[in-house]
Amino acid sequence: MSNFTARFSLYRALLILVVLLIGLGLLLSAFQRHNELIFALRGKDWQMAPASSFDEAQPPQSGWQRYSTQKLETEQSYWLRIPLPSAKLTDPYLQIRNFASMKVYERGSVQYEYVHTAFDKRIKNGFSWKLVPLSAPLPDELYMLVRYSKHFPIDGRIELGNKADLLDAMFRYDIDNLILGFLLLFCSLIGLGLYASQRESLYLYFALLSFTGGYGALVCNHLFMVIWDTPFPGHFQDACMPLGAYALVGAISKLYPNLYTRTLRLSRRLLLVYAALTLASALFSFTAYVQAIVAFAPLSLAIVVLVYWTMRTAYRLKQDIESVWMLAGFLSLITMVAIHMYRAALHTFVPQKIKFLLSWVFELPVDLLFWGLFAFVVCLIRVIVHRYTAMNRQLTEFNRTLEQAVQTRTAQLRERKEQLEAAHENLETSMRENAEALAEAMRLEERHRITGSIHDTVGHTLSATIVQLEAAKRLIDHDRPLTEEKLSSAQSLIRTGLEDIRRFVRILREDGSYYDLVGSIGALFRDAEHSRGCTVEYDPGTLPTALDTLQKRVVFQTLQQGIELGAKMNLGRPCDFRLSVQADAEEIGLRFTLLNASLPSDADLEFGLQTIAERAERIGGNLIVEEDKSGFTLKLILPLVSHDSGELHRLG
Repeated sequence: MSNFTARFSLYRALLILVVLLIGLGLLLSAFQRHNELIFALRGKDWQMAPASSFDEAQPPQSGWQRYSTQKLETEQSYWLRIPLPSAKLTDPYLQIRNFASMKVYERGSVQYEYVHTAFDKRIKNGFSWKLVPLSAPLPDELYMLVRYSKHFPIDGRIELGNKADLLDAMFRYDIDNLILGFLLLFCSLIGLGLYASQRESLYLYFALLSFTGGYGALVCNHLFMVIWDTPFPGHFQDACMPLGAYALVGAISKLYPNLYTRTLRLSRRLLLVYAALTLASALFSFTAYVQAIVAFAPLSLAIVVLVYWTMRTAYRLKQDIESVWMLAGFLSLITMVAIHMYRAALHTFVPQKIKFLLSWVFELPVDLLFWGLFAFVVCLIRVIVHRYTAMNRQLTEFNRTLEQAVQTRTAQLRERKEQLEAAHENLETSMRENAEALAEAMRLEERHRITGSIHDTVGHTLSATIVQLEAAKRLIDHDRPLTEEKLSSAQSLIRTGLEDIRRFVRILREDGSYYDLVGSIGALFRDAEHSRGCTVEYDPGTLPTALDTLQKRVVFQTLQQGIELGAKMNLGRPCDFRLSVQADAEEIGLRFTLLNASLPSDADLEFGLQTIAERAERIGGNLIVEEDKSGFTLKLILPLVSHDSGELHRLG
């Protein structure tokens, strides 16, 4: 009971295939029922007489004997006398098979003639028929002059009936082969398509196996001559057997790559060579072709044993869907082959009792071999579909896992993006606050510098005024003219100090205009011209505009300090300046020259320019002092890179 349970899947698959094949066979047998309007002219009713040659014009008057294939000799000519039934046929025809050259005589004249030439040796006479028209009403008998070929004689077959009935009988008899042929060829195309997309050699072997079976089923029937009357397709039908065996062994080796690997690989290679030699002999040597087909019989038995043993081993090891269906399909194929061989030849060696028990097999369709092959191909399709389904299931699971991973990663990236956006907002807020703080610090620093300048400039003026007033105080009683001169000098100093205070207050009040660099520079130069009498030679169109806030402040402070330094060096007298600007894609350079002046002292340079030079270096620029033949020059070089955001944070 346990063995039955373990093998239940195999028994179930076998039962499905057996029921399917027997059911289809019985249906086809019912469809292929004998047509009562067709009369089989059997050899037991014939008479034969030897002929001297195939050119005799009339049958002999004597020498007739009962027809028997055992008395016939190859490559000899014979007369046949065939009685005809008294049937009322309106369009009588003879369908003649298994004869080489023939002449059909009706009422003393030749009704049909066919000469078997050397070219026609590739014709399979069993599936090459001739339709011979007869006149109505039918005569009592007709004569045939026949000549058998080198590889014959075999028992001839003649049927009589109306032409439409004969064609209808062929259609009923062979339609199953045509259907099987087209189905197997369609399976072959599917296998080629799968191989083209998957590049799996199993599909190629499946396509080759389906093609050999489909080709054999398509050409191995009488109806094929109605579609295409040519001898070559039927000639190559036997060559499909070694080619199909090669495809079968190849498919088994791919289905079970770990079983009998060396034996299957060697068998596959030997079968490929044998199939190639068989095809070559079919093309070039008919005798070698016949010998190759005959020699294939024992080789096929060895292949059957090897394939069965491999499938049985796989079934015992796995007992999965693939091994069950492959073994069931192969057993079905072997069963159909055994039935075909029994009906074709082996039934003559079987005892009468067993023959009676097996009489039902003769009711099955004639070409069961192709049905067995079709059953095996169906099982192979079942295995391929199972593998394809498993692969699709794995791909679906992989896609599902991949989608989950993508969703998880997307969620992580979305969360990370939100974190980065929040950090970016915090960073922007921090940089904005740092920039504002830095700008405020720079404004305070500038105010401190201006305050120091007020202290130094106005303090010096007031100190000189005090000295002048003290001198006038002492001289007021002794030297009045000199006293008045001292007072005038003190008054002038006070006015100068007042102008300085007003100028510095104006600068402090207009501190926000530093960001409008062009306007601020213009205001600076106009103030220098109004309060100090200085002139500045420059082109307003060349003034830099594409600078950030820090760079604009450094430029303005450099020019402002240059004017202060020039006025100090000139002791308050008017002075002349020249401003030139040069810019490219990477940096901008300014040259602010005090014309006709020498280089100031180090103390004067350090007092106003040290802080500005440090600021220029902090934003990637450079401030240097030069002296040439035209005068003393401040040279400022700044990169054209924004410092409003990231640099402000770094510089802070």
